[in-house]
Amino acid sequence: MNDLRAPDGRLLFSRAELACKGTGMLRLAPGFGEKLVALRLAFGQPMTVTSCCRAAAHNARVGGHPRSLHVADDPSHPTGGTAAIDIAMRDGVYALKLLGAAERLGWAVGINFAKNFIHLDRRADFGIGDPRLFSY
Repeated sequence: MNDLRAPDGRLLFSRAELACKGTGMLRLAPGFGEKLVALRLAFGQPMTVTSCCRAAAHNARVGGHPRSLHVADDPSHPTGGTAAIDIAMRDGVYALKLLGAAERLGWAVGINFAKNFIHLDRRADFGIGDPRLFSY
């Protein structure tokens, strides 16, 4: 997979920022790239990706949940690739705008105030649960 671009060719997400930080693997769930593009266009602001695709071994090293939707090579989910992304939270206004855009597009949203990031995933697309707002 290469970079994700807008229909006009603008770079929205680079391969490097979406790939596993530990292995370089990049395997997105079917349709997830298109959902990322739609989110970025709806939000209309820069996003700093802190995590997207993870290999199971890297996920374990960073203390991620074993059934995380970030994990692309985990057979416990029927996603066929990663279906989650974490975005750095700049401030409260930024967070509220991103939450609004994500919820309008059917994303599940998690906020980690202690680590200052917003988790977004497409769990409902794969029958794993309904979109919801949660914190951890």
